[in-house]
Amino acid sequence: MKTLYQSKNRKIELKIIGYDEPNNGRELHIAELYINGKNLSDNYFENKWNRLNFNLDEFQFESPNSKYIFIPAEGYSFLININTLLMIKLPYKALSTLHFKKNEFLENKIKIYYNNETIELNLPINE
Repeated sequence: MKTLYQSKNRKIELKIIGYDEPNNGRELHIAELYINGKNLSDNYFENKWNRLNFNLDEFQFESPNSKYIFIPAEGYSFLININTLLMIKLPYKALSTLHFKKNEFLENKIKIYYNNETIELNLPINE
């Protein structure tokens, strides 16, 4: 299993540092988010809950145009604009770790696939 995800410019890193099972069968990765070598996990993860969906087999970290990073956090996944470092919260998905399958970046969109629905969101294009 992959434990380090890096942006092409190596400015942003997502490190898988452990495993958590807060209740029976809900498996999560514990992660840290580094920007320019500094651990900024507490600044980005909601309520300092730095847990990720467990299924990262088809997880796409960086958009092909290198403008966005996707973080598959449990509950509230989010995007980071690589240029501004601003966070874009995605719609809340309760217990997303049980449903998350994969994500993909399209031209100006992100698609997130869950076993019970697919979410497609437009990305800001004027940044």
